[in-house]
Amino acid sequence: MNGDDRRYRKALEACLRRLEPYPKGRFAGQGIVICAGGPALFTNAFVLVHVLRTALRCRLPIEVWYFGRPELSPRMANLLHLMDVRTVDATDELVKQPAAIRDGWQLKAYALIASAFEQTLLLDADIVPTRDPACVFDWPEFESTGAVLWPDLVDLVAESHIWRACGLAPRTVASIESGQVLIDKAKCWQALQVTLHLNECAEHYYRFVYGDKDTWQLGFLLTGSAYSLIPQRPLADGSWCFYQRDFEGGILFQHRTRAKWRYSGAQDDLPGFVGLEACIDALSALRRDWNGIVFNAPERNLEALRLDAQLARQCHFRFWVPGQTPEKLQLLADGEIGPGSNNERRNWYSEVEAGEIRLIICDAFGPRWRFTREVDGRWAGRSLIDPTIEAYLVADARHGAASEDARSYVNAQWPGHLSYSSREEAGA
Repeated sequence: MNGDDRRYRKALEACLRRLEPYPKGRFAGQGIVICAGGPALFTNAFVLVHVLRTALRCRLPIEVWYFGRPELSPRMANLLHLMDVRTVDATDELVKQPAAIRDGWQLKAYALIASAFEQTLLLDADIVPTRDPACVFDWPEFESTGAVLWPDLVDLVAESHIWRACGLAPRTVASIESGQVLIDKAKCWQALQVTLHLNECAEHYYRFVYGDKDTWQLGFLLTGSAYSLIPQRPLADGSWCFYQRDFEGGILFQHRTRAKWRYSGAQDDLPGFVGLEACIDALSALRRDWNGIVFNAPERNLEALRLDAQLARQCHFRFWVPGQTPEKLQLLADGEIGPGSNNERRNWYSEVEAGEIRLIICDAFGPRWRFTREVDGRWAGRSLIDPTIEAYLVADARHGAASEDARSYVNAQWPGHLSYSSREEAGA
């Protein structure tokens, strides 16, 4: 045993000596936990939740966990809230319940332990169930042991160094595929504490197992805790998708390991995949309501936040660069731009400083246009990429967001272009 092994072995033994009793009254009920931060995983999590809520009619409470503002914007969070999902920022929880957690694989064990539920189904974001997964909580195997794990295609072999690293007798067992984990905390609290410890020491244990997968099984083995293992190995479409089964052999979870949903472009077509139409509908809904960017406006004062709300209510504008045709521009809540969005106009926010009121429009990389509100309420600005390019924003009177004076102003400022009324007749 080398120095690293000895050091981590001592830390593991210390963890086993200080295991805490289950905190009665801290958790309640049943629910689903998903870890999904950043645009790619959020896209998959949105599809999963949308399918659960609309196609499968699942009413279980759901928590989506992420690491801070860079991974989930207010717009993204609100789309989940509309589907009755609670979003949980792990950086806030780690202040209250500290743990050495830094990435997504590690987060899974922590999120399961810290979630509000006593009985928890942990699902990877790239899973699509074939039916309402609430049924798993009624399985007699779950009631008996308080834990159900699903096997991988491969074994954790006796020759693996992980057995020596953990002080366990070598054996060959089915490796665990942790896209789905079902746990009753009241029955498995000791095993969960050890699983979390192994994930906190990822720099050591992940060298011998693949991510968090077998840390679940090791937590049970190290504490002598019982668990139930689905007896059938998953069906697999190569490594593109694992089709995990229930105890009777029916397919329940479709884990798109290498066929994750993409925000844009073609999706991977998997023969025999169940529920594709519902997933495509979810992607369409996502693209309609989110532009694919994790956008967080900078910290601003209360006046700017109030102005954001006012502009989102006003909503409809015309964007004009002299010499070009005026375009519709819709400012939505949470800094999103609806109709009128393009590569130069993705998101927006306002600023109010020293009596000056500004509107900033961003591309995918940062501020692209800066407008200043004039005394008459109109906006004049310039490109931040090429300051010689002027641009103007005027509230669109046709939507009840401006006066007749604004209509006259637009027609006067844009000679040679169709007026509001004639453009409306032309279907603009």
